[in-house]
Amino acid sequence: MLSMMKKWFWYNWVVFALRTIWLGIIVIADAMYPAMIAGPFGVIILIAFLVYAIPLIVQYRKENWYLVIEVVMTGFFYLYVAYVAPQLIWTFVLRAMLIGVASSRRTYMWTGISSGIIFPALNGLIANRPPYEFMFSCSFGFAIGMAFSILIESHKQARIIQEQKQLLEQHIKQIEELTLIEERNRLSHELHDTIGHSLTSLVVGVESLRSSVPDSQIERVDKLVSIAQGSLDDIRKHLHQLSHARFNQSLSEALLELTEEFMRSTGVRVNFRVIGSETLVMQKMSFCLYRCLQESLTNAVRHGQASVISVDLYFESQQLRLQIEDNGNGIESIEFGLGLKGLKERLEQQQGTLSVHSQSGQGTVVICNVPLEVEAGHGSIRLLIVDDQVMIADSLQQILSQQDNFIVVGTASDGQEALEQCERHQPDIVLMDVHMQGMNGLEAFLQMKERWPNMKVVVMTTFEDSVQAATALEHGAEGYMLKSTRPKEMMEAMKLIYSGGTWLDQSIATRVFEEMKRQREQLEKYSPNDPYGLTKREREILQLLSNGLRYKSIATKLYLSEGTVRNYCSTLYSKLGVSNREEAIELARNESIL
Repeated sequence: MLSMMKKWFWYNWVVFALRTIWLGIIVIADAMYPAMIAGPFGVIILIAFLVYAIPLIVQYRKENWYLVIEVVMTGFFYLYVAYVAPQLIWTFVLRAMLIGVASSRRTYMWTGISSGIIFPALNGLIANRPPYEFMFSCSFGFAIGMAFSILIESHKQARIIQEQKQLLEQHIKQIEELTLIEERNRLSHELHDTIGHSLTSLVVGVESLRSSVPDSQIERVDKLVSIAQGSLDDIRKHLHQLSHARFNQSLSEALLELTEEFMRSTGVRVNFRVIGSETLVMQKMSFCLYRCLQESLTNAVRHGQASVISVDLYFESQQLRLQIEDNGNGIESIEFGLGLKGLKERLEQQQGTLSVHSQSGQGTVVICNVPLEVEAGHGSIRLLIVDDQVMIADSLQQILSQQDNFIVVGTASDGQEALEQCERHQPDIVLMDVHMQGMNGLEAFLQMKERWPNMKVVVMTTFEDSVQAATALEHGAEGYMLKSTRPKEMMEAMKLIYSGGTWLDQSIATRVFEEMKRQREQLEKYSPNDPYGLTKREREILQLLSNGLRYKSIATKLYLSEGTVRNYCSTLYSKLGVSNREEAIELARNESIL
């Protein structure tokens, strides 16, 4: 009950005050003027208290029954009052106002007739007074309550519109950023077959010679690799100047920037600390922890109403630990709804874990653990390398073959040869170049997935091409990486993929851009029959949910990714004020939204 009251707005307190004033009038009249009450002293107070309290408890426990209990208990209480204390039946007007506030378009007919006509008429007859006066005053009180209810709905609409405005502003900002990313991708196509191929061949080729170079020359090898990597980085920096380069930063810098942006936009104080010596972290892992922090900060303010949040990033010997602690309201029982479930799934893809600790009134602690070293599992990982540049294919073969957990079963120079090698060797993972003579990588990849659906395929390219990445992901690719990825990071990515995870470069942002573009086009004015501010797409998904479809089926039907459908549903549940699909469907049917 108290947890519900903490979420009340000003109009909830006005209704509560009106209800309490009514009870106070009954108690004061009973105490100060006992002569006008024919019944036993205290009985009317006891019954009045029950009429005051029981509907509130029902509203908290089972809201659908609240209005029925309110009308029935109030009506029969005043039939008793008309008999034992007729001078108090005028207070029924206050109860009629409360009933009017709680009524909706579906219920105002029967509640209005009951509280404005039937019970006032019966009260007048029992009290031997003309019923018309009571009927008029109670109907007027009910009308005032209905007017206040309309005001409350207008206030809710204004809040929804404000939230939608903020959401639209965020979408527009993201669209602008991602449009610049699209321009970067266009430039990367032009550079792919020139400078990119040359520098990548140099990096991979020199790395492959490292084991055969005398120790005295290792420093020179490092210098050559550093120069080539620096040149590639310079090209990427030039391209990334057109877009948001958040994940070109270290993990701590990215998380610090996120907390500072959050403080500026919400006014909530966030203390960020890094504990331990920062180490190299794969971009996929960085993105995972970034999203975990983003979701946790939002939950702390939105649900916990926190004013201070502490964020600690621990770099330990075997794992990364991100701990988010707030001073918010906390909760008695942890339920893994869409938000926490999404965090848990993200971390599990990185072989990580999520734990949440909370108590009512004592805040919440969210702990995300991700291992720095991913075990490959039992045995060695069998790899097939497909690239039409012999230098790169041979260099990758030499680098990976030197590792204990990897066996390169063969190389191929085009898609057709790759299919033949897959038939012969049945590799665990295929490292597949995209641009090749003859059958290109994407064509070969589609045939591989059709013939060997359990075979894992990683798409390789020189520069980020988000269109290729989106196409590959839609058809089941397990990874998308740059050829110039450092050997250590590449091997950790292969272990992660072999263990059932996914490794992606951040250039998949184009996929997000397309979704943001669709959402922007589909945002429309709210329907007057929909007080929850649902967009056309959200209503469409709600209809499919009510038809019994699951997220995966909805994604297929609407040509969306399953993750996008989950995001839509999360926003939908938030607008409706529910926590799951069953509650959303029940509310939609009760409110005639569909």
